[in-house]
Amino acid sequence: MTVPAPDLNFRMTHDERARSAFIVGLKKKANLSIAVELESRFHKKIVPALQQKLGRPLDDTSREDRKAVIEALKNEQLYRLWAYVTYLSQGVKWELVEEIFAKDLPRLQAAADHFLSAPDKKCTLTLNPDLKIPANIAKVEIHRQPGGFSRETHARDIAAGAKYNFGATMGPSAGQGRAGFKPGRSAGDFVAETIKARYPALKPKRILEVGCGTGRNTPSYTRQFPEAEVVAIDCAPGLLRWACAFAESQGAAIHFKQMDATDLEFADGHFDMVVSHILGHEMTTQGLPKMIAESWRVLAPGGVMFHADVAIQPGHINLFDQALNQWQVRHNGEPFWMGWADADVGGLMKKAGIPAADMFTEYMSSTERGGEWFCYGAHKAQKQRVVP
Repeated sequence: MTVPAPDLNFRMTHDERARSAFIVGLKKKANLSIAVELESRFHKKIVPALQQKLGRPLDDTSREDRKAVIEALKNEQLYRLWAYVTYLSQGVKWELVEEIFAKDLPRLQAAADHFLSAPDKKCTLTLNPDLKIPANIAKVEIHRQPGGFSRETHARDIAAGAKYNFGATMGPSAGQGRAGFKPGRSAGDFVAETIKARYPALKPKRILEVGCGTGRNTPSYTRQFPEAEVVAIDCAPGLLRWACAFAESQGAAIHFKQMDATDLEFADGHFDMVVSHILGHEMTTQGLPKMIAESWRVLAPGGVMFHADVAIQPGHINLFDQALNQWQVRHNGEPFWMGWADADVGGLMKKAGIPAADMFTEYMSSTERGGEWFCYGAHKAQKQRVVP
């Protein structure tokens, strides 16, 4: 009799599922009710007052106007309510996650160990204990996740990855009413299918995903490009162990390596595709240009670099949304949020040596789940052009 493989799904009681639904509802209350009413008040009251004070219209691309809006919002009771509910909902989310893991983590660890130690496993996992994890990951509790992404207590620890993966089900997308991807699909499918449509002649032999995190997107590339070797890197070992176990449970052959995205240990031109998902907004202002330059360096002539991230750039979103995002920097575990928003990504690609004719920066919609991505990257010509 065949013994079924252990599963990596999270097991909640009826009461825990109810609490999870309450937390998502609380986030929706903040984003779809309080914030909507606050924005209406912003346009009716704050904008006219500020424009009268300044003697001109507000500019969505002005940092000074953003600061003025933030100061004005601080005097609004509804803004303080939004901030409180947003902060509270994130806190109770992690309280629930911690409670569930206190009882379920041993089972999840055993399940991950099963996949990671399988004698016939398809995935490989290469960790580097000597790697100095960048401070923006090692010393920051991103998204306010307790312990952050890099905390570990033993040599097989998958807690950081498992917690992040579970916490994402009660994250921003759910709290904004956006649908999840259909079962068996991910943002990796969106990126892969976009690349296929735009570059139909591309038949990649090697694909690199930088900043793969928990690997939710990575198996998509083995499905979409079954002939390609897929490599995925991240600097956090707990995320990588979980990502590798998850990929193995999906039957996806992927090579996971612990590595810094700003200092890749691959030869020039080694990959035909280099991709990432929501990585840029977790990078420092010093790290982002290095990540872009390294992605371009390891890309082969004829290859495609494609990064998808949050679409929060000034001018694309208005001053009101920018002000709410600025609050996330100080209070909700998104310290690099506005640095990403203000980054001149096109300029950074040009500094990395990418010809303007080969690069793109574009907002793309995902019809499957709603919402937008800010996508940037380039197609490396077979014969390199001179950067204008």
